Amino acid sequence: MLLGCLFLSFSLPLIPVPQQWSFRKANTEISIFEANAPSESKEQAVKPATTQTVQSTVSQTPKESFFKDVSLLDVVVWAYWLGVAVFGINFLFQLGILLYKSYSRPFIQDGRFRIVELSGEQAPCSFANNIFINPDKYDWDTYSQIIIHEKIHIQQGHSYDIILAELALIFQWFNPFAWFYRKAMEDNLEFLTDNELLEHSNIEPSSYQMSLVKVSAPNFPASLTTNYNQSILKKRLLMMNSKKSNINSTWKYLCIVPLLLVFVSLFNEPVAFGKSAKTNAKSNNKFMQVSNKGTWFATIKKDKISIRFEDEESNNNYSNNDFLITEFKNLPTTEKGTFSLTREAGTIQFTGKFEGNAGMGNYEFNADESFFAFLEKEGIKANKEKDGMVFYMVKLKRDFIKMLKNQGYTQVSKNDLIPLCAMNVTGEYISSLKNAGLDDLSLQNIIPLKALDVDAAFIKDIKSSGYNNITASKLITLKAQGIDGAFLKAAKNASNESDNAGSVAKATKAPKINTRTDHKTNEYNDEDDDEELGMAIAKKAMNITPAYIKEFDAAGFKFSDDELLAMKALGITPEYCKSFDVLGLGKLSSESFAAMKALGLTATDYNEYKKLGFKSLTIEDVVGAKATGTTPKFISELQKKGYNYTTINKYVEKKVLF
Repeated sequence: MLLGCLFLSFSLPLIPVPQQWSFRKANTEISIFEANAPSESKEQAVKPATTQTVQSTVSQTPKESFFKDVSLLDVVVWAYWLGVAVFGINFLFQLGILLYKSYSRPFIQDGRFRIVELSGEQAPCSFANNIFINPDKYDWDTYSQIIIHEKIHIQQGHSYDIILAELALIFQWFNPFAWFYRKAMEDNLEFLTDNELLEHSNIEPSSYQMSLVKVSAPNFPASLTTNYNQSILKKRLLMMNSKKSNINSTWKYLCIVPLLLVFVSLFNEPVAFGKSAKTNAKSNNKFMQVSNKGTWFATIKKDKISIRFEDEESNNNYSNNDFLITEFKNLPTTEKGTFSLTREAGTIQFTGKFEGNAGMGNYEFNADESFFAFLEKEGIKANKEKDGMVFYMVKLKRDFIKMLKNQGYTQVSKNDLIPLCAMNVTGEYISSLKNAGLDDLSLQNIIPLKALDVDAAFIKDIKSSGYNNITASKLITLKAQGIDGAFLKAAKNASNESDNAGSVAKATKAPKINTRTDHKTNEYNDEDDDEELGMAIAKKAMNITPAYIKEFDAAGFKFSDDELLAMKALGITPEYCKSFDVLGLGKLSSESFAAMKALGLTATDYNEYKKLGFKSLTIEDVVGAKATGTTPKFISELQKKGYNYTTINKYVEKKVLF
């Protein structure tokens, strides 16, 4: 479990998340360009045009001083790698010491195990197949138990577990949770070894526990070893005497799965937007790698010709594109011939012939010099050898560029042109978005908006739900999550109904203030809008519908949105909450329900504890008893032995001690 979570923690951030599952805005320069731009230009696509401008400006400015050019981020990065170097050297130093001890001191070969003799006050430990111990310090029984204990460590490969944890710590040295995690792994290895030793040997538990106390020594071994004497002696003794968890309750650990999914959706970058996810990205990327010369294969289907272009240098690089038959003239059908197709970006000259509905031959693309001169005049940097074929396939025209200029986009790059033209973004579409209220609309935002079919009607629909200050990024997120105005209205109404019901039940309290309005301007507060939209997205992801909220309201439970998210993740239903009403516990909090559900505690379980005769029994008492394994059966057995306590907490203390 611990090793699996360690691997998950490093691998989960690398998992690409479909746009419809992610709570984050996708990097449009990367996702769109990778599906529609030449491979040679991908590095440029990663950096927005504004960044390129800043970088070019900086490169032209003479550097006055080295330290003036060093940013805070640079210092943090250097500090991180310095820490990695220090901890890495420490790791290698410890490893070197262990290897030196292993082969410089006298040893006894016991099968696969090497028992290396130590001197002085050093605690026994093991590493790889070496057991380090001072035999003069212990009697024979204690010595034998130590050897068996360390052999179990070696047989189960615990040294490699520690090395993995140590390597993770080298790269996460700044993270306090990484240190706690390593300590938890180290402790758990001792628990596992103690359990294995007591289950599969003739050693008496009391004798073994006494040997643990005898072995206590002030000099601790290297942290890379699995050592007999940990600073967790009390925990180990308690663990050896505790009751094992019921295997039937292990299902509760599955509660972490929805939390992991939520975190991945919150923090991982989405891979694509709407329609772009439906396109064959592999095919598109290969098309962009096709050179201006190569081989073509075509199939005629009704009024279209589907042509497959293959790079003459590598048959693995290809692209399929559909053309109308009416675009071509004099297709060679009887013998080999030539035909061409001209667009503003250039002309493709085809050589070959068709037989029936299939054809093949060679092609060569020639860029139009005047078109690229026009691009240069408009301030668009492009290479006719690398970009000409791309502009040709997306049908880029001079009028399209002029349209963008007329819309106010004076700084246009080829990385913007390719996806915009490929998705057939028109001036009418841009104007409709601006007229709907998106004033500050960048070309980078237009790409995902178009890909997701966000139109003026959708914007008006969202605004009709009460969110007037909507931005392009918010619209992208809402559309990707499938959230519309009806969903937002229903969510808001359900929340208001819950608030109103609560205020009726508590009429003596002051009326609730609407935090979404500013007292001076009576306008919507952007931060509150963001908070509400964020909660709406989270509800959508967790499938918390207005019907789900009303079920709790009907059962008499009023929970906040945050509480509902936690309860939904744990699978808590209104029926589960209602089952505790007859117990006379009053209205329980969401924290109580969450704790009970996580432990698998039911109303029936509570009644079992109640039957034992406790006069004052709170749900917190039962949760504590359940968590420590203090079962009704355990309490009943103690009562038969004369332990008649008035509170359940006394039995919990006995359980921990026993």
